Amino acid sequence: MRRATAWAAAVALMIGLAGLGNGMVYDDWPAIVENPLVHSLSHSGTIWSSPYWPLGLLYRPLTVQLFAVEWAIGNGASLPFHAANALLYVLVTVLVVRLARRILPESAALAAGLLFAVHPVHVETVASSVGQSELLAALFLLLGVERYLAWRASPNGLSTGRRILIAGCYGLAIAAKETGYVLPLLVLTLAVILPGDGRSSREELRRSASLVFLLGGLAIAALLVRMILFGGLAGEIPLVPLRGLGLGQRAIAMLAVVPHWGRLLLWPAHLQAHYGPPELPVVTSLASGQLVGLVLLVVAGGTLWWSARKAPVLALGIAWIGFSLAPVSNLAAPTGVLLAERTLFLPSVGLALAAGWDWSRIVERSSRRSLFRLAATGLGAVLLGLGAWRSVTRARVWKDQDTFFAHLEADAPEAYRAHLVSGTYYAGQQRFGEAERAFRRALTLYRADPAVYEGLGQLYRVQHRCDEALPILEEGVLRHPEATVLRARTIECALAVGDTVRAIGVARQAVEAGQSEFRSTLARLTPPGS
Repeated sequence: MRRATAWAAAVALMIGLAGLGNGMVYDDWPAIVENPLVHSLSHSGTIWSSPYWPLGLLYRPLTVQLFAVEWAIGNGASLPFHAANALLYVLVTVLVVRLARRILPESAALAAGLLFAVHPVHVETVASSVGQSELLAALFLLLGVERYLAWRASPNGLSTGRRILIAGCYGLAIAAKETGYVLPLLVLTLAVILPGDGRSSREELRRSASLVFLLGGLAIAALLVRMILFGGLAGEIPLVPLRGLGLGQRAIAMLAVVPHWGRLLLWPAHLQAHYGPPELPVVTSLASGQLVGLVLLVVAGGTLWWSARKAPVLALGIAWIGFSLAPVSNLAAPTGVLLAERTLFLPSVGLALAAGWDWSRIVERSSRRSLFRLAATGLGAVLLGLGAWRSVTRARVWKDQDTFFAHLEADAPEAYRAHLVSGTYYAGQQRFGEAERAFRRALTLYRADPAVYEGLGQLYRVQHRCDEALPILEEGVLRHPEATVLRARTIECALAVGDTVRAIGVARQAVEAGQSEFRSTLARLTPPGS
């Protein structure tokens, strides 16, 4: 086992070190660079009662606390953040190998660990500083699962102290990121599918019941803390295409995401930092994408049912993928993400376990020198090499802001948000020509988000081009009458070109629509007695 662990750890270290020279990029800025809580260890008390983002109510205090420690170590430099990511990636990979070794032969555990280490879908998590939330949650969740398997097989079993230690891992996992909440589901799955020492599933469930109840109680307590701190359980501001959709509508819409999950897990040749409309449309009817997703779910469910008895490790891998995707499936509540590569970090553990099982079958059914086994080994080595090469080269995308945003638009030419956020970045750098091009592209692709009108209109406004901004802003108000920022920008530009009547009309429409914040504006603009 030590040899398998060492090999997998070495490969993971190589992948992690590929991003060591990266700077602070994209989400690193609001979460770290512009977050005052991170800039002093004296804010530790406040960190544990504050949301992760300035906007939204995600709660990841352990991640933010680690950010503060790394900021203090490097005095704001990016190196400690990326060094921590590399170390965490090695530790997570080691735990994948240890977990796999509990249920698979050593060679299969090595195959699982190597696949996990080189998987290109991990690059977004490992190469960006904010990926530490995924790494931390996976680390403590895997530690809890691995210890559960180890301790339930020991003579002392799941003693009270050991249950408390697993619960401690669970608490740290959910304090790092919301994906950590799935640990009780994984424990239940292991008890049902892989009971130990010849025990039945019923007996294993009975032996593990106290642990599951302890973890469930901890989950409830954590959710209560969120409610007390933030007044509710909602997390991120929902993605625009998901707003107003009910559970059934979201479920149908997310069916179109299922094939993309499958592609990214099985063949991640193409990667991009943003996914969404119109490239990945959000529709609430059974279109072709939804039908393909539904077929894939049926196949996965059928394979899970068949393998639960005949190939339990394969069943565990499939169940692991499903449960790990649940928090980001937009079913429990709409989130700010339709699809993101970082959300596949934990699900890829299930893929690694399933691949390890597949390799164990190859080893069982062939002699060491058989042509089939040699061919399988050669193919596996090629795939691992390609994965390592793709991961190392992809890590450079997060080198700096300019590199990231150039790749963002090139990698996702049909995803409007890729151009929207790029335009926002270029506008902040006063690179107005590039910002206009990006905003124009976003507006061409998707008009259902008021932010595309706000971005382009504000860009023209700050350049004193309100005559060009007004048609954009007015179209935005017409399409999105609830968008108060658009109305305010329209009024400002109308006044800038000397069209007071136009400004009054926009303000009056806002007041009539119930937007009371425009009453003072209307009063200020309207002549006395009119």
